[in-house]
Amino acid sequence: MRQLAKLAGCSVNTVSLALRDSPRVAAETGARVRELARRHGYRPHPLVSAFVTSRRQKRTPLTLAVLTKFAPGHDWGSFGPHLWRGMASMAEELGFRLEEFETALPDSPGGDRLTQILVARGIRGVVLFPSGDFTVDFPHLDWRHFAVVGGGFHAKMLAMHRTASDHVRAMEICLEELTARGYERIGFAVTERLDPRLRLACSGRFFAWQARQPARRRIPVIPEDTDEPTRESFLKWGRRHRPDCIISLEQVSPEWVDELATDFGRHVGLAKLALRDDPRSAGVDMRVEDVGRTTISVLARELYLNHFGLPKIPEVILVSGIWRDGISVRPRF
Repeated sequence: MRQLAKLAGCSVNTVSLALRDSPRVAAETGARVRELARRHGYRPHPLVSAFVTSRRQKRTPLTLAVLTKFAPGHDWGSFGPHLWRGMASMAEELGFRLEEFETALPDSPGGDRLTQILVARGIRGVVLFPSGDFTVDFPHLDWRHFAVVGGGFHAKMLAMHRTASDHVRAMEICLEELTARGYERIGFAVTERLDPRLRLACSGRFFAWQARQPARRRIPVIPEDTDEPTRESFLKWGRRHRPDCIISLEQVSPEWVDELATDFGRHVGLAKLALRDDPRSAGVDMRVEDVGRTTISVLARELYLNHFGLPKIPEVILVSGIWRDGISVRPRF
């Protein structure tokens, strides 16, 4: 940096800031310093960068901005608190702190104003938290100033690094466990609207399996244009197709399945793909807290490497779930 400072005719501190693309350096000066660094083969050492960052954090924890887009009065559901808890635990371990910035309220700042606020406060790391209406996008910041990671796929218009649960593997685990228990007519109780929100990952794997089954065992998804099946639509679907086991996300109540079992005069199994704190149901624990921890790990990596702006090659990091037994399905043979 001393050599670059001599070449650029500025201070070592200016070079340091320019190489980190700091807004405290004039754009023209920063571009000139970075071009000199490129021309003379200068490369920052990632371990040294990480060490320097950690030294700064010991004095004052760096803030990471968590952007949410919940509608006014909307709660976090069962997914949000688990994800936040995982993010917060990893942030604390690495010396960061999280701060939520709500972006969908009537008085929320727009992209330009929010960029100014974050830059003024020295916040360089941003997480886009999966929340709110899937069709509503996050505000567009000046991403050159930030390292950014998306939790899931709610920021569908932006090419960025993302972390998510591995829904394809979750469906594979479910099907392996249920067929090992002797279930044959397995239905996937998801609606036509909710399915695309998961990028068709669950249904894609389900239908690939189903295509190899005899035609009499194939059951379609619930033909309803809502995020969640209603009791009425679920029972209508179940009575028509008569599954012996049902795979669902969170929306299907065990009591609805009990109604079908009473109608059929036989057992009907239930396996959940996003198992939460439900001691009765079997299914896949998506390890949402670990998704949160991974989100912060990826963001910390980008900050330590001084990778700001949207990446040229976005990565998707998937966290696999694990099966948990419950009385809602039969024991394995």
